[in-house]
Amino acid sequence: MGGFARPLLAEIHQDSRRAERRTLSLSTQVSSYEDSTKALIHDLSENGLMIETSAELKPGDSLFVDLPFVGTIEARIVWQKDSSYGCEFIEPVSQATVSAALLRSTPEIPQSRPETVIEELKVGVKPTLEEMTSWEVEFERTKGATGYQLIGFRQTQDGTIIAMVTKTN
Repeated sequence: MGGFARPLLAEIHQDSRRAERRTLSLSTQVSSYEDSTKALIHDLSENGLMIETSAELKPGDSLFVDLPFVGTIEARIVWQKDSSYGCEFIEPVSQATVSAALLRSTPEIPQSRPETVIEELKVGVKPTLEEMTSWEVEFERTKGATGYQLIGFRQTQDGTIIAMVTKTN
């Protein structure tokens, strides 16, 4: 056999979270045994949360997070990326606590999206079902393959069928 000391193993990483994380934007107070500072909660579940804070923390540190409905909850930092921290609660919180935080959360402002442009393509004047089907198959084969999506149809007063399409990325 080859000169490998051990077989090649593939690692499968599973997300061990047991509860659904809810996205929110909630200002709160976090404190350690030495210091207290403001933080922003970005997501929350019954088992943990992700915060952003200017405090200098590291994985393994304990901190106390002020949450609506229940007050101060102890958590342990499990990961850090820049000023964001993933934290696991020492004792899980209730779904009611998660709901209370969501109710107090600042609504997220949606990021601006490019404007959807709808194009219109003439299918035919009073086409038969067979002609409509044939047109749609051809559309999917050509324009559909390049990222266009059929949204629907409209009909003019003279019976002309117009397809409404948009380009997807």
